[in-house]
Amino acid sequence: MRTSSRLVTIAALLALLAGCGGSRSDAAITTEIQSKLFSSAQVKSATLDVATSGGVVTLSGDVPSDAVRYEAFKIATETPGVTKVTDQMTVTQARPEPAPMPEPAPAAAPRPAPMPARQRTPPREVAAAAPQPVMPAPAPPAPLAATAPAPPPFVVPTPPPAPVMRTVEIPAGTAVTAQMVDSVDSSVNKTGETFRASLAAPIVINNEVIVPAGTDLYLRLMDATSAGRMAGRSGLTLQLASMEFQGQPYELYSTEYQQTGASEGRRTAGTVGGAAAVGAIIGGIIGGGKGAAIGAGTGAGAGTVASAATKPQQVQIPTETKLEFTLERPVSVTYNPERNRSTR
Repeated sequence: MRTSSRLVTIAALLALLAGCGGSRSDAAITTEIQSKLFSSAQVKSATLDVATSGGVVTLSGDVPSDAVRYEAFKIATETPGVTKVTDQMTVTQARPEPAPMPEPAPAAAPRPAPMPARQRTPPREVAAAAPQPVMPAPAPPAPLAATAPAPPPFVVPTPPPAPVMRTVEIPAGTAVTAQMVDSVDSSVNKTGETFRASLAAPIVINNEVIVPAGTDLYLRLMDATSAGRMAGRSGLTLQLASMEFQGQPYELYSTEYQQTGASEGRRTAGTVGGAAAVGAIIGGIIGGGKGAAIGAGTGAGAGTVASAATKPQQVQIPTETKLEFTLERPVSVTYNPERNRSTR
């Protein structure tokens, strides 16, 4: 029983050495839910508004049926980062169409008036009539000269109608999720280099997709720092540079995405001190005061050796990584809605 208590205590102390955490922005959650609602064939016809505050999503608007209402609620609930969904949707019943009015019967056509009886000429008047002159037979027509067939008339082809273009302004504060195509490494890449990415989620304004997912994006490396041996900290800072949409480039201004590695000096001290503390506690549990002293010295020595053998931590952003940005300036895009299809 005493041995089991010691093992539980050791496991609890070791669990305190690790931790992780992360959260998504409300704008990114709203953008992803709007994209999923627009892509759903069942929910696409509904008029819904999505609002997110602190991970709590509120759905409001009119839906045609309870099935559509349930599907929209399910999509919002399954979105990463959502802690709660508030349902304020209203089911609108379709009104029955009025029965068509019967068509009136056609009026009867009037009967034609009777034709007058044909009068016959008396035989005496026929005999007294003057004889009709005999007309000569018509001469045969002259043969036509052989002529070449006339060419068909030239028809000017009708040019196709010009495409209907639209111009929409994407406001500042719009969330943009980029998925990396190229990888970035703090030990290799330098400040000023550009990297390819694609739009991971469509940009939706007023329940309409303006820029579809898969649109080409370009990111600029604003700062790249590589840590030295046993000291320093590696870091990467990226920012949206431009977007190419329907053959036209658009310059973008956004917030920065930063990723920083652990400081090597602090990590060394933490490794040595943490190992010494854990060694002292474990030694004290097993052998009392003398065991604590021995455990502390052994843990500190092991931490120092491990830290010296560890290379400086570099920062890498591999391909397919999704990064979140927010536009700091509005951008106006001109596009053809008929060509506005997702490339994914």
